[in-house]
Amino acid sequence: MSTIAAPAVRPTGRNRILAVFRLYFANPTQMVWQPLLILAFIFAVNWLIWLIVAVSSSGSATEGMSTGTSWSGATAFAFVWPLVVATQAMNRTFPFALGFAATRRDFYLGTALALVAMCAGLAILIGVLAAVEDATNGWGLGGHMFAVTYFGADGPFARTWYVFLLMLCFAFLGSVSGALYVRWRTWGILAFGAALAVLIIGTLAIVALTNGWADVFGFFAGLGFAGSYPLLLIPTVLSGIVGWAAIRGATARSGS
Repeated sequence: MSTIAAPAVRPTGRNRILAVFRLYFANPTQMVWQPLLILAFIFAVNWLIWLIVAVSSSGSATEGMSTGTSWSGATAFAFVWPLVVATQAMNRTFPFALGFAATRRDFYLGTALALVAMCAGLAILIGVLAAVEDATNGWGLGGHMFAVTYFGADGPFARTWYVFLLMLCFAFLGSVSGALYVRWRTWGILAFGAALAVLIIGTLAIVALTNGWADVFGFFAGLGFAGSYPLLLIPTVLSGIVGWAAIRGATARSGS
């Protein structure tokens, strides 16, 4: 009795992209647990400081603390983390993914999807904690860590959206840095840093020399938070395009 072997089923592009996505969460330490633990530690330190101030001072001092902490930068780490993770993901995971027959397109899209998921999760968490912070008057102590001035007072959903946009921008800046390093190693990073510095300094110089600060501030004031934060999608998309252009020509030994 003869048998007929079933034809091998080749994985589709979507499956390969999801395989790369799952690769980042196979060990969720860096993508999930480390940022959560660091965020919890930062919150614990801030809460203890608020408690010490509340116990050792009068109610008026606590009110002043509430105003001051509304400008807190305690969550800045949460925006730097996606940048670092994205940079490392490109450098460390790229040759590994190629070794498992993933194409450069699969790798890049799977990595981008993983970064979007991580940013969305962190943004939702910060948005929920900000809503709790508002509802409890700064955790009962008048302190602020999540509901800060930088993200306005347009409500919890708008605040979560703003946090997500800023976090995503940092993530894709990290991804383009990592992609340039994979392609051209240190020279790629140096060139990117130099180009970015020239762009920023050149823009500031043009504004300063034309006395355009009032116009710039007026422009963003007119847009408000709801109109200003979506502008971050411009550098995010540009970073994504440059990152893809760099990674599509890279090999597992590029720049070595």
